Amino acid sequence: MSQDVPADSKSEQIAEDIRDAIRQGRLERGVLYSSRELGEMFGASRTPVREALLKLADLGLVRIERNRGARVVGQDGRGIVDLCSLRVLLEPPACRSAAAVMTSRDDEAMLAEYRIMERLADGGPEYFAADERLHELILAASGNRRLAKFVRELRQTLTLDGRHSVPRYQPVETALRDHRDIIDALRKRDGLAAERAMRLHLVRSGDLLVAHSSDNDRGLVAEWRRWVSVSVPEGEQITY
Repeated sequence: MSQDVPADSKSEQIAEDIRDAIRQGRLERGVLYSSRELGEMFGASRTPVREALLKLADLGLVRIERNRGARVVGQDGRGIVDLCSLRVLLEPPACRSAAAVMTSRDDEAMLAEYRIMERLADGGPEYFAADERLHELILAASGNRRLAKFVRELRQTLTLDGRHSVPRYQPVETALRDHRDIIDALRKRDGLAAERAMRLHLVRSGDLLVAHSSDNDRGLVAEWRRWVSVSVPEGEQITY
């Protein structure tokens, strides 16, 4: 029997590989790449490459040009507002849900990733890899696999434009404190505190990303703040 990788899994892997290549600078923004060229680069046929490009086009990372290929475009201020807004609407409630079902094994896994971040508090690739794994642990614990997958894609897309926020615009110590507060609340199984801590972390990061990706466009900043207000339950305030 054939052990071929399912088409959906293949296209998702290629999409992730393309995101990594953009992040690492191996695929340059503004450059047009054909499906054949990308297929040769990533060892795949044109069909899964095209499916991967459609996924990335939905995320705003590439622009499909008919009969020519895909141009790497990245996110503009509009895209950053959209992505940050989705995260702040989805991830805090998921964090609250996770608190209700987490185990001591989850606690150990979260602390292990946090210790890596603490040891490598330089805003480098390994620091961010541990950061991503920590968030994925929390989302996985929430039990909603579709939400976890969707937010993972949002995070991967944001990291292509957003890693400059740490440590260039935000001290690593601030990000570490945010993550520690999230972990402490989850270990206490305090869902409301975990939700608030996650929301504060995402709003703090989103403020920086939106401001620096939109050149402080007042309309975009106002829209981001409107989504923040929508995400905050009545009576709760975001305090920095």
